[in-house]
Amino acid sequence: MEDVAKAAGIAKGLLYKHFRSKDDLFEALVGRAGQVFSAELRAALLDADVVGHPRDALRAGLSLWLRNLGDEKAGFNFSDPGVHDAYDGLREALRAVIAEAMHTAEPGLDDAWARLGAALIQGAAENLGLVWRSNPGGITQEDGRDLCVEFCWGGIERLRATSPAVP
Repeated sequence: MEDVAKAAGIAKGLLYKHFRSKDDLFEALVGRAGQVFSAELRAALLDADVVGHPRDALRAGLSLWLRNLGDEKAGFNFSDPGVHDAYDGLREALRAVIAEAMHTAEPGLDDAWARLGAALIQGAAENLGLVWRSNPGGITQEDGRDLCVEFCWGGIERLRATSPAVP
C-alpha cells in the first residue's frame, strides 16, 4: 500500500480511507477493469450481429479477449497465474455478457443452459489464452482464436441440438 500511495502521490492514510487492504484495492481494480471489458465485449458481440451471424460474434468476442491478453502494453491483464477471489466477479460478469448474447441469438434458450454454455465458452477462452500467452512462439493469435471458435462452436451446436427449451 505504501508503494501504491507513493506512486499515486498521496498519503498512505488517504489510500486506507478508501481501501482497507491491498486485497480490497486489488478487488476494486479488477472490478473496474472487468466493467470496462464487459462493456467492450458486449459492444463487440452486438457489432458482430449475434442474431444473424452468431459464429462471427463468437469470433469477435474471442478476438477481443486474445488481443487484451496479448497486449504487452495493456494496463491490466485479465487472467491471473494464481488464484484470487477478485477474479470470480470478473468471470461472472463475462459469463453474464456471453449468456446475454446466447439469449439474443436463441430467445427460447433456458437460462440454466445459457449460463452453462457461457461458463464453457468463458473457461475455454481463459484457458486457451493462458496457454497461448505463455507460449508466444507456438501459434498466432488468429490461429488460437480460430481453434477456440471451432471448439466452442461445436459445443454451441450440440447445446442447440440437445436443449429442450429451444424451439
